[in-house]
Amino acid sequence: MSKTQDLLAFLHCRLHNLWHDAKKRLRGQDGATTVEYVLLIAVIVIGIIAAATYMFDPLKEFFQDVVKKVKDTAGLKKSS
Repeated sequence: MSKTQDLLAFLHCRLHNLWHDAKKRLRGQDGATTVEYVLLIAVIVIGIIAAATYMFDPLKEFFQDVVKKVKDTAGLKKSS
C-alpha cells in the first residue's frame, strides 16, 4: 500500500470510530452523564450535612471532655 492509501485507511477508521462513539452518546449508552454525577454529588453532600448536624452536639461534648481531661492531666486546671 502507498502512503496515500495508508492515510486514507487511517482516516476512514478514525472517522468510523468517531461516528460510532457519537451514535452511542446520542443513544445514552455511554454510562453516567454529567447530570447523574451532579445528582450523586448532591446526595453525598446532603448526607454529610445531615450527619454533621446530627453529630454536632455529641462531637462537641466529646472534644470538650478530651480537652478537660488533658488539662486535668497536665495540671492546667484553673483554681477558683
